[in-house]
Amino acid sequence: MNLALALFVVVGFAGTLEYLNLPDHARGVGERSQDALAVLRNDALDDREKEEALQGYARRLFGLLGILLGGSLLALGGPLAIVWGLERIGVGSFGAVLGILQRLDFLAATIVVGLLGYLIVRRLRTP
Repeated sequence: MNLALALFVVVGFAGTLEYLNLPDHARGVGERSQDALAVLRNDALDDREKEEALQGYARRLFGLLGILLGGSLLALGGPLAIVWGLERIGVGSFGAVLGILQRLDFLAATIVVGLLGYLIVRRLRTP
């Protein structure tokens, strides 16, 4: 049962990340960072224009940081909270699930299966 709950945590985490579109938000951080760097390198702008542009990027980056931080906490905390709740009613063991999640063989299998799943989904989505 604990192995099933550990798999639930992993799938719940990945599903929540995808549902909240966090990978696209992370790419947005990279794009905003590149845009801010381009402003710094733009010799056509004076210091005031650069400062105004960078302040706009900073606000957007802080917003994206909040989304990423909150979404990540929700993605991990949600499934773990459910496992904790199930332990309270006598189903599974929260400590045992955490132990499974930390095992190297479980982590390696999760990485391999996740990578294969990602490649399959990517191939199916590409026309």
